[in-house]
Amino acid sequence: MSHGRKVQDSATDELGRDMAVAELLGPLSPEVDDPSYWMRFKTRVMRGASGELARRRLMADVTVGDVLVSWARAVVPTAVLAAALAGLMLMRAHVAPAATPARVEELLVAGMESETIPATLSRSETETQIAFASERF
Repeated sequence: MSHGRKVQDSATDELGRDMAVAELLGPLSPEVDDPSYWMRFKTRVMRGASGELARRRLMADVTVGDVLVSWARAVVPTAVLAAALAGLMLMRAHVAPAATPARVEELLVAGMESETIPATLSRSETETQIAFASERF
């Protein structure tokens, strides 16, 4: 990005770094005050990461089958225990009689004191006409 300035071709070093930028940023490098800074930094980072790197080296040999077997050691006994508990709970459960489901007609007339229309219409033919006429809607 040139930001209005003319871009000049600059040389790069063997790592592909722009030498002009490296020259401008040179005073900010910690190596200016301490020439062994980067070697100590690498040593400190590698020492801190050694445990994780060793673990990853060991995990490189672990297969999917090995992981499943290691999970099985904990999962299978837990599943057996859960199944046994569920079986005990089912055996101890008291079987309650199944409640008969309420029909829509029963729900609609629940709590009504007077006779309903179907009950009124179920009487004899002569009573039905008279009783039906006397109902209030």
